[in-house]
Amino acid sequence: MFKVFISSNQTEFEKERQFIKKEFEADYFLKSFFKVFLFEDSPSFGLSPETTYFEEVRKSDVYIGLIGSDYGTIKDNGLSPTEEEYDEFHASNPDSFFYIQNVDKRDAESERFILKIQPDNKYSFFDTNQDLIDEIKKSLVKYIERGQKDNDNFDKKLILNSSIDDVDDEAYGLFFDLLKDDDSFTKLKDIDNKAYLLERIGAGEIVNGVFHLNIAGALFFAEDVNKFLSHEIKMVRFKGITKFDAIDRLNFKGSLLMGIKEFERFFKKNTNSGFIIDGMNRINIDEYPIKAIREGFINALAHRNYERSSSFIEFYIFDDRIEIINPGKLKYPLTIEDIKNDEGIGHRNERICDILYKTNYMEHIGRGISQMIDEMKNSGLEEPEFSEGNDSFKVMFKGNGGKISHYENNENVINLKDLGLNQRQIVILTEIINNNVSMTYDDHIKMFNTSKPTAERDFRKLAKLNLVKKSIVNRKVQFSSPDY
Repeated sequence: MFKVFISSNQTEFEKERQFIKKEFEADYFLKSFFKVFLFEDSPSFGLSPETTYFEEVRKSDVYIGLIGSDYGTIKDNGLSPTEEEYDEFHASNPDSFFYIQNVDKRDAESERFILKIQPDNKYSFFDTNQDLIDEIKKSLVKYIERGQKDNDNFDKKLILNSSIDDVDDEAYGLFFDLLKDDDSFTKLKDIDNKAYLLERIGAGEIVNGVFHLNIAGALFFAEDVNKFLSHEIKMVRFKGITKFDAIDRLNFKGSLLMGIKEFERFFKKNTNSGFIIDGMNRINIDEYPIKAIREGFINALAHRNYERSSSFIEFYIFDDRIEIINPGKLKYPLTIEDIKNDEGIGHRNERICDILYKTNYMEHIGRGISQMIDEMKNSGLEEPEFSEGNDSFKVMFKGNGGKISHYENNENVINLKDLGLNQRQIVILTEIINNNVSMTYDDHIKMFNTSKPTAERDFRKLAKLNLVKKSIVNRKVQFSSPDY
């Protein structure tokens, strides 16, 4: 959300200022990207007017100035509040837009102010309030488009205070471990020239003989990512369906590929899993399909707005759902319907996506959303829900209340013969797992007319493979479904 500071002679433009604010609050485009600050609507909290408007103008992303016939009250320094506000903003930010009202007569100071702002700022003229808001909207559409273009190149920006010494050996090695088998870089990984390979990967450039990481390279390979940009992933397992009670948490600030590994560990630790026996096969089943959740997490890493320095990626597990929230709305003019239909997919971070695509973690660029939908539906769960906040994008995966269930097209199938199980062990395992019962040595002996040593051997192997759990109840050994 971008903050817009409205600056003008308040008395002359009282109605126009309120009109602008109401239009921003009512217009879908404007309210999606911008929030207006009006001095007259803000509480002072005991601060002087000068302190208030200087603080607010410094925190603003866009300055909108209105100039009419009356320059306004001149202070001891010879300037009006409007010109003071402009000078304060313009000292550190070029994004000023002026709208000059067509009037019959303009005072000399206003004419001087117009001459001052003309060389460095965009300005236009207006007659009516509708003219004014139309011109403002045109300016802000261009501002967003320019910002999108600048943001597209942000991950390619070189970090000139970085060098090859900032590269983490573990992160570098992990990248090559995760390369697709058919990727051309698999043939180059044994070359003992880290700077050359990182430049080929797109993670930086060699300038005058010195290697520098770019933003994408820092996110993937820097030993201390936060030395160069703000980066954090917050993972939390909550008890229940609210954020009141956290029972497990992890704050991660390392490289992206290591972050995916940490995500996988956290996900498996904090969600339910199990298996069923179907004929000769063991079918592993989970509370959520890992492919769908991983794709949602990787999408957050790939498409978050890394220029939002105070923000972080959120991965939250509740009893009934999983939420993944990343900073940055969809790229204008994309909508949620567009991305669900794989239409007009644009990459906020082209270089990050290129590097991810070389690994096994990203199969098809632009199909992540449809893959999430397909995986959830194939698992017998609802489609994920997508939504936008003020400056964020959220994916929500609804679960089944902690339950796990069998579903079609499950790829996690293990042939029990490959585990070296005999027919008796397969029958026992099917009975215990599918019917959720416990069995003893005596049950085995009665079922198969075998000896106790044979029963002990059969159960011992099942327990060793963690297919059943051994426990003692009433001084009797019994075997049941394992805990996951």
